[in-house]
Amino acid sequence: MKIKDNYMTMSIKDRRTIVVSDIHGNIDLFKDLLLKVAYTEDDRLIILGDIIDKGPKSIALVEFVGELLKNEHVHMVLGNCDCIFDELEEDYLYNYMKRRHTLVHEALDKLGKTLDDYESQSDMAKDVRKHFSYIHDIVRDLPLMIETEDFIFVHAGIDQYDYMNTSRYNALNMPYFYNATHDAEKMVVVGHFPTCNFVEDGLMNNNIKINEASRIIDIDGGNQVKYSGQLNALIIEYTDDAYTLNTLAVDDYKREVVIQDFEVAYQEPHTFTYPHFEIEVFDGDEYFTQAKHIHTGIDFMVKTEFIKAIEDGYRLKDDYTDYFMDVSIGEEVAIIDDSYLGYTLIMKDGITGWVPEEVL
Repeated sequence: MKIKDNYMTMSIKDRRTIVVSDIHGNIDLFKDLLLKVAYTEDDRLIILGDIIDKGPKSIALVEFVGELLKNEHVHMVLGNCDCIFDELEEDYLYNYMKRRHTLVHEALDKLGKTLDDYESQSDMAKDVRKHFSYIHDIVRDLPLMIETEDFIFVHAGIDQYDYMNTSRYNALNMPYFYNATHDAEKMVVVGHFPTCNFVEDGLMNNNIKINEASRIIDIDGGNQVKYSGQLNALIIEYTDDAYTLNTLAVDDYKREVVIQDFEVAYQEPHTFTYPHFEIEVFDGDEYFTQAKHIHTGIDFMVKTEFIKAIEDGYRLKDDYTDYFMDVSIGEEVAIIDDSYLGYTLIMKDGITGWVPEEVL
């Protein structure tokens, strides 16, 4: 199947359009986002796929989205994670379930069963499809793309040439599309790959990224995928034939108020993200260690607890930033991780960085 075989066209000039993606079973955060954006049934809501898996409440979220879709102004395109019912018999599934929370976990829990209760994976698949066919029905026939006057909405990306002939696989799985080029004359809005993977100015930034030159917008804030992820919304409004873009975000991290100013006079921050985690380690102490990022050759200081020993060397245990955040007394910041010796990892305005623990 290709995009041309399953897509929608519509006009979005008549009302405010709110675009979200990659909600990943986080129904509570999605509802928080709808409240923050003051969503009403008169708005147009477009969901760019991946409402299923990784987060805690996939079934409840699909049910909620199913109710929203009864409104003629609510639309959704298919995401790769929404195809779980087609993949229940795939060899990868059981190993994947050891690493990620899935809709299958929830389905089995509701059925009062475990994987061990089935003689085969095929038997499990039949049971889940039988009892949760109503969930499958909500996502089964979703379009691969929505096209409007000025925008193309798709989960992951489009081919550079002749976007209508983009394969279903590419539309759902294309990696690093924000760094790609395309010949479509419209702005392409995607999710799928978190924005913080596309490092700019050395910062770990989860906010929506807009590249006017390449006509690409990535709105995936890394919710349920990145340890400092958030859920983003792109808001499109028209005045006559001209549109304006606004953004906002929500997260569910605890907040603390800054009690001491902290400012770094000069720094050149670095951020290293999936999949390039290999490093070479040099001198250090219990706080920080001098290291070299093997993929880029960049020398940097890494929080010592963030180093993971592997069979043939060392690696970062996850995405890493060495950015120190400027903060002022009275500011409220999100606490990402306060378990590190002497320093706390925080997020402010969608950007992740470190502060000394005494400033909080």
